[in-house]
Amino acid sequence: MNDFVPSGKGNIRPEKYREAVLHGTPQFPMRIYENNFSWYVNNIIDWHWHPEFEFAVVFSGAVKCHMNDIAIEVNAGEGFFINSNTMHMERPINGCNPHMATICFMPEFIGDCGSDLIYNKYIAPFLSDKALRGMKLVPDIPWQGRILAYIRRLFEDSQDREWGYELRSRNTVADIWYELSSNVKVTENDKEDDNNSTLAENRLKKMLSYIHENFQSELTVEDIARSANISKSECFRCFRNIIGKKPINYLNEYRLINAAELLLTTDMQITEVCITSGFNHISYFGKVFRKYYGVSPKRFRSIEKVHE
Repeated sequence: MNDFVPSGKGNIRPEKYREAVLHGTPQFPMRIYENNFSWYVNNIIDWHWHPEFEFAVVFSGAVKCHMNDIAIEVNAGEGFFINSNTMHMERPINGCNPHMATICFMPEFIGDCGSDLIYNKYIAPFLSDKALRGMKLVPDIPWQGRILAYIRRLFEDSQDREWGYELRSRNTVADIWYELSSNVKVTENDKEDDNNSTLAENRLKKMLSYIHENFQSELTVEDIARSANISKSECFRCFRNIIGKKPINYLNEYRLINAAELLLTTDMQITEVCITSGFNHISYFGKVFRKYYGVSPKRFRSIEKVHE
């Protein structure tokens, strides 16, 4: 079992941005990640979502965490909680290189789904509260400070993995959840507002998944909208309101991130990188790549290779 994962350039792949990734194993559905933003293409943990709850503590630097349509700034010593299936992304603030630890675990890691009392009383209300995207955790608030200390303990334990590590981890996660469920009041949302918000988010998830799976092909806004069975105008609205980008801008950025990954991890010719990333013309690819990264694809590869 490998529960501690130091994320690096070698394991950053486009599929990590989708909800298909399993954090941990069915036998032990919890995983601990060490995140150094310099390990990620463009220093960004891009938009993704997953059924696991997520907690994080920032060791150094500062991070802006976007959760659907809200954003929080998290400094060293602080952290955050992200609810299950909430779309989120993290980026450095002020050009720093943050270092943080992330804990992801399935709801059933605390209580079995179904008729389990712990699940129904303490976990299900958080899953059904669609307005609770997540929250910032600060050490000055005692119960939040305790959660941050528990996250650090999990991170430290994951590095040693002494006998009984799994039991200690489950108990520590339960301590985290006790603090959260004791101090955060979940709400029954306005049904109409909740339905509208959930509908927009689900539509966007469908469109992002479609882009992730088909970015190598020629795509239009009509194609992207059709994947969620909505109009072009509704497609633009979903992208604008939740992630603040136009559909084609997001598509091109996703293609550029994929291209940068290929430049860093393969010996593919730049023309092949261009085609594999969904661009039809090498001159256009070079132009948009330079605009996005500030250097040509060839220069980008040579600079990054030197820094490795």
